[in-house]
Amino acid sequence: MQLGGIYVCKKQAEEWKAIIEQCQARPEGQTAKQWLADNGISDKTYYYWLRKLRRRAYDELAQTKEVPAVVPDKTTPVALAEIPAEVIMEPGRYTAVTIRLKRSTIEISNAVSDSLIVDLVKAVANAL
Repeated sequence: MQLGGIYVCKKQAEEWKAIIEQCQARPEGQTAKQWLADNGISDKTYYYWLRKLRRRAYDELAQTKEVPAVVPDKTTPVALAEIPAEVIMEPGRYTAVTIRLKRSTIEISNAVSDSLIVDLVKAVANAL
């Protein structure tokens, strides 16, 4: 049993990962800010851990030097379409990441789930 900072940090990270997943699975129509207030969680602490865990996930992906493999269905062609949309951000949300490709721009909100980011990276990697 490890009693040092690594164990505590790992335990905290697991606890915060669960909290973040619960917040992202909140009822439709409820803002993150409202969910956090209802659950007695500080906005600053929540977004600190969200950034920290996303950075850790990114670093782990970057160390593999590979994008996780997705085997596309050979019978269905893959195509990307530009869908212009008016984006109305909720208070406390902002564009955290912007990915610019040759003819495309992808803006990702700070409230997007980690699983959606991974799926997006996979889709873009397979389309290139």
